Amino acid sequence: MPTFAYVANDNNKVSVIDTSNNTVINTIPVLSPDNIVKAIAITPDGRYLYVTNLYNVVAVIDTCSNTVVTTITVGDFPSGIAVTPDGRYVYVANSGLATSTSGTVSVIDTNTNLVIATIPVGRDPVGVAITPDGNFVYITNAKSDNVSVIDTATNTVVTTIAVGDFPQGIAITPNGNFAYVANQGQSSLSNTVSVINLSTNTVITTITVGLGPTNVAITPNGNFVYVTNVGDNTVSVIDVGANTVIKSIPVGPCPFGIAITPDGGFAYVTRACDNKVAVIATNTNTVVDTITVGNLPLGVAIGNINFPCPAPLDRMCIETTRIFDSCMFDMEKTIKIPVSNKIQGLQCEVLETKCSILNVTKIDEQQNLVDVKLQIKVVLRITNNGCNNSCFKKVIDFHKNVTLMLPEGGDLSCEINNATCGCSEVSEGTRICCNNNSDCTVKVTATVKSKKLVQVEVPFLRSCESKQCSSNGGIKIVPGRSYPLPSVPSEINSIKFLAKTDTGMTSQVVVLLNGQPLTFVAVTEELKPYKLDLPGGPYPAQNLSLKNLGTSNIYIRNLTTK
Repeated sequence: MPTFAYVANDNNKVSVIDTSNNTVINTIPVLSPDNIVKAIAITPDGRYLYVTNLYNVVAVIDTCSNTVVTTITVGDFPSGIAVTPDGRYVYVANSGLATSTSGTVSVIDTNTNLVIATIPVGRDPVGVAITPDGNFVYITNAKSDNVSVIDTATNTVVTTIAVGDFPQGIAITPNGNFAYVANQGQSSLSNTVSVINLSTNTVITTITVGLGPTNVAITPNGNFVYVTNVGDNTVSVIDVGANTVIKSIPVGPCPFGIAITPDGGFAYVTRACDNKVAVIATNTNTVVDTITVGNLPLGVAIGNINFPCPAPLDRMCIETTRIFDSCMFDMEKTIKIPVSNKIQGLQCEVLETKCSILNVTKIDEQQNLVDVKLQIKVVLRITNNGCNNSCFKKVIDFHKNVTLMLPEGGDLSCEINNATCGCSEVSEGTRICCNNNSDCTVKVTATVKSKKLVQVEVPFLRSCESKQCSSNGGIKIVPGRSYPLPSVPSEINSIKFLAKTDTGMTSQVVVLLNGQPLTFVAVTEELKPYKLDLPGGPYPAQNLSLKNLGTSNIYIRNLTTK
């Protein structure tokens, strides 16, 4: 069962990290980019994410389709969020306006995704934690310096606990005995964590940690507490048995959110200042990886996701034409047209367009890549108000080569999206003799698609957008990105391919083994064959990839492995 980490970014997107290889495998748009995603909670079954958006909305994301399935209006400026252990309810801390004398907590019924209760709490509620039995919810009130305790049976506050200055994150031990509260400090950064005995709802000790403690996570075995310290770029590790800090881990700038994998092996820490996530191995308490995500990453949640996703009880299979690949391009051509001796007399009109596929050549058998040669004809009507008011037609030809993925048995089609024609005007007072020339410009936008008749289940249909295609052909690896090698054969000793860069550029392509460089070669603008022998091989194909280390795109054809 795969384990994914979900990271909230301030451009209102969620980055999806596969924790098996620490790569971002998807980015989910949530709402409009001017909203801000802050915190994430995942349901116990891993099926849904509940994401707070600061402008009064909680978005619900289906982890099977990685799409927003509904939105829920809650209170002002929702921040912290948590799901009850049975997955039945979601509690959302609405921090409210800066001048608000109190905040609220919205209670969402996950069966209907409707708010069923709104509970007044202290000023600026931020953190949310729920006891393992689901009976109580603990809310940190940052500007009240206390924690509200909500009885879930009545959804009322039953007590309030004074803690440190400007409490933020809170977490409860798996046995339900203790809560750990990060006191960040307001006028000046604090460095304490309050420990609450949940049987008495009293603070039993205060632990000194790093500067500006912000969020808290506890290992599944309940032995250790991890606290992000935004003020000194560290994570403090607390031994629950002794309630003492046993390690301070440097993790990079502005550590904010933190979550621990279900097996307890790793802690994922969002670094708000440099758009990365640091990965801590809990057995050594050292940073073992960093992952680039979206802008200003804040909240993070981790869960096991059941794949394949469950199909609906009312299943439907349909036969439809699937678009396997699509690319869009623009072309422009300027032609010379005779003009009259009259002023501003030349007019141009598009009468007809036609896109033809002249030739299809396979360039990569394994990836089903083909080179497509196209011809576009545009029929124009030119009207010349001078020279006896002549009107004539002219045919303009365009030629284009594009690279597409064409599956076995698939078909190609070419569509003209738009075609326009315009002629340069003669300035007022200027006279030009007949049989002189003037410029007319023809512009065409077209889309080429590869299609095939397939059978699909309706819930898995997704919309696709055309990409801008490359005229260089082949597999395109942009600077800084990786391309996985084919899975057949399963073990690889060597890699062969043809490659080139953009005109006038040179880039290095490196073979990575589990993210570590193995061997590399410099690629130039000239299309040439390359062979990379892997030292110490063979290696599992699933662990290998090609990465572009340069500043130019690299175009690869005829990729084969042995």
